Amino acid sequence: MPKTTPKPSSTHRPENAVLALLLRELRLAAGMTQVQAAEHLGLSQTSISDFETNDRGLELLVVRDLVHAYGGDWLAFMAELEKRLNAGTTPASALIKKSKVRSRPKKR
Repeated sequence: MPKTTPKPSSTHRPENAVLALLLRELRLAAGMTQVQAAEHLGLSQTSISDFETNDRGLELLVVRDLVHAYGGDWLAFMAELEKRLNAGTTPASALIKKSKVRSRPKKR
């Protein structure tokens, strides 16, 4: 069976995880709890949590509302998102420190 490309609205695209993380970072930088953010926007705390864990899709205008609620600059937020999306990801194997393995003397 051929691989299919995810639908543009799919919450399972890797880009959505980047967006979710950036929104969480912005909320934390603003010093807001999920409860405070939810109250500000008339949402439930669970909705904010679902957005941040990428369990729920995000509409553009909801993202804009979240950024404004956190006191963020919309254009700067979008520029940072684009920067992160273009940077790609680093495989976990590249994060492991390489240690010099001392070779043991060969037994004769």
